[in-house]
Amino acid sequence: MAQLARAPYASSRRTIDVSGDGTNNAGREVALARDEAVARGITINGLVILSAVPLAWNPDHTNPPGGLENYYRHNVIGGPGAFVVAAQDFNSFGQAIIKKLIAEVAQAPAATPLRTSAR
Repeated sequence: MAQLARAPYASSRRTIDVSGDGTNNAGREVALARDEAVARGITINGLVILSAVPLAWNPDHTNPPGGLENYYRHNVIGGPGAFVVAAQDFNSFGQAIIKKLIAEVAQAPAATPLRTSAR
């Protein structure tokens, strides 16, 4: 949010993209940060990287109850049109980014045509 506040340009949409392979493991409570951003008109989209093998030291981190996609839906994403895209593994991350970018562009409001002067 701080980076968006410092941006030198105005925009009709402000979006934060969060990607990861597990639950929040650093910083403040993720749902509180999400709620603050949404209250400021920012949309948060998520890209999860799924892992079939849980971490031995913390299996709920990469495979939380209900799945990582649901964790993102309930705790990370928010705002108008927010969504989650899943990469089946690290090898499919690039394709998932392309899918996410296409979805974000598709949600963009139609551009206002330039007015031409009457001649």
